[in-house]
Amino acid sequence: MIGTPSEALVAMSCAALLAAGVVFAEDAATRSVRDGVYTAAQAERGRTVYVAQCEACHKADLRGEQMTPSLVGVSFAFRWNEKTLYDYLAGMRATMPQSAPGGLSDAAYVDVLAYILAENGYPSGDAMLVADADALRAIRIAADF
Repeated sequence: MIGTPSEALVAMSCAALLAAGVVFAEDAATRSVRDGVYTAAQAERGRTVYVAQCEACHKADLRGEQMTPSLVGVSFAFRWNEKTLYDYLAGMRATMPQSAPGGLSDAAYVDVLAYILAENGYPSGDAMLVADADALRAIRIAADF
């Protein structure tokens, strides 16, 4: 039985932490982009889409300029470290291309994502990245700091 206000506060804090721990355990990504989550052919298709749809703003080196964010390097690493590929893809789909957010096919978005991973030095693998929310939530972005 909880008797004092301090004991009640401790009990509520413990309950909140336990509840948060359950949420984190359920949301924890089981794979990393270091595990080869896209194919080289997919990244090459993504490069083609990138050149046509993204390069004008994000530039050929993916580093952007002025108000356009870099998609590679330290700025990519700091912004997306420990988030999931689902987080990245959802943001991309909601805002890009700037002239028509959400205007590309699911396959095109995932291919561009594969290209961005390749340009960040993450290895390719044997299986294509797919536009499946659960699969993308299971892959975290792991930066090399």
